Amino acid sequence: MIVQTEIERKKSPRFKWNHQIISSVLFLEPLKIATLGPAGTSSEASAQYLLSMLGEEGTYSLFSSYEKSYENLISGTSNMLLVANAYQGIDKFYMSGEMEFLFPFIYETPLYGIAKRKREELVLDRPLLIATHHAPSSLIPWFLSGHDLEYETIFVRSTSEAANKLKNGEVDLCITTEIAAQKNNVEFISPTRTIVMLWSVFGKKSLLSFK
Repeated sequence: MIVQTEIERKKSPRFKWNHQIISSVLFLEPLKIATLGPAGTSSEASAQYLLSMLGEEGTYSLFSSYEKSYENLISGTSNMLLVANAYQGIDKFYMSGEMEFLFPFIYETPLYGIAKRKREELVLDRPLLIATHHAPSSLIPWFLSGHDLEYETIFVRSTSEAANKLKNGEVDLCITTEIAAQKNNVEFISPTRTIVMLWSVFGKKSLLSFK
């Protein structure tokens, strides 16, 4: 994987396209982004990228679900909701009568992979339990293509929650990000890959003004 410097990233066509769309929106308050947590999710990385791309001061808050993030926006605590387009429940945000879609942007996620607890051997006499957010679950066969494993999946609200469940011994494996794996002291056993993701940004109608 080729790692871009910040200068190279800002020269890329993708960054320029994102910036052109995003700069067309003028907020009346400092940006306060609500998105999915806990720390280590792709949503958190995307929020950090969005703030850097806008080039202004702002903050973000992380919640246990996108629905909780939505409630925070509607309450007026935040003024921007950031959601990954791969989220299977994103339609409810597009249909909401209390806020409206502002703009999309493209952000390549941190590395994803399947992780296990460090210094523990996998138990192979039963199906292994894999925790995963719904969005990357279709990648499990690809991640495990080099392993002859039986498994079952349980769905959780975020890749960070999946890593936390693994750390706490609630599951045998998880799909998570490189950031969350490091935070939870677990290790990848599979190849890793990023996901080029489209992200949607929403705002409360009464807080918006356009150039």
